[in-house]
Amino acid sequence: MECAASLVINKINVTMVFPEAHCMARLLTPKIASYYEEYYKSRGVKFIKGTVLSSFDFDSNGKVTDVTLRDGTKLSVDMVVVGIRIRPNTGLFEGQLTLEKGGIKVNGMFQSSNSSVYAIGDVAAFPVKAFGEKRRLEHVDSARKSAKHAVSSIMEPDKTGEFDYIPFFYSRVFTLSWQFYGDNAGEVVYYGDLSASGSTFGAYWVNKGHVVGAFLEGGTREEYEAIAKTTTLRPAVEDLTELERQGLGFAVAVSQKPVALPPPIEVSGSTSGLLLEKPLYAWHATAGVVLAASIAAFAYFYGKRRRRW
Repeated sequence: MECAASLVINKINVTMVFPEAHCMARLLTPKIASYYEEYYKSRGVKFIKGTVLSSFDFDSNGKVTDVTLRDGTKLSVDMVVVGIRIRPNTGLFEGQLTLEKGGIKVNGMFQSSNSSVYAIGDVAAFPVKAFGEKRRLEHVDSARKSAKHAVSSIMEPDKTGEFDYIPFFYSRVFTLSWQFYGDNAGEVVYYGDLSASGSTFGAYWVNKGHVVGAFLEGGTREEYEAIAKTTTLRPAVEDLTELERQGLGFAVAVSQKPVALPPPIEVSGSTSGLLLEKPLYAWHATAGVVLAASIAAFAYFYGKRRRRW
């Protein structure tokens, strides 16, 4: 989809061929996919669905001239871009590491079944706490964050907790921009206008009475942050009709609710039974700033006096 958009922007005629009934079938629902397909069509992109390429024709110089599809359709072309998809190459580790979900099984620290071997990115099947299962995610955001967490696990294992990640996908094409968080499982609740080009719209996925996924097209930074936080909190939903009525406002309201503070922490070894709560840290920080400013001011005036002497 992104490649096609870039080609069209560069004034190249594009025909997209794919075997599914709609674009990005692994993530998007037919209703959401239809919006993007119609937008692409308005920019001149042609779609041929439900089939794949079966052969190529070349001229005497070896340049492709035509492609034949499995259904017999023949297309004249100057260039072909083939999306071949990927499969993690785990053959090197068979019989040495435990494999799962098509990748290398790791724990929340990204350690494999051999604790000295770490796996990150597309090849790692790691526990996703929000869903209570291991998953393998193929996205740059997951790759970057899993790498950072693995390094922290190696360098500071005592200070590093288990990886807690909400699946995240995004794309920016033409003047469009969408973000998706969580899981596309359960019932889908749409909101916004999916018929108007350039509009803001989205959807929630509700599974077992909780929001587990959220999609938004055309949102602001604050609105994207709201759906991300909502998916992380997994709020309960009793009335899907009311959720549809509230739309994006539901996520905004959930994200603005104060998060309950953890219970007080008792300092070990304390003889006075002193309890410390997080709000005290802000007071300590303020006191520290005041003290530092006082010392700086004293040093400044003392320095001026020394220069006068």
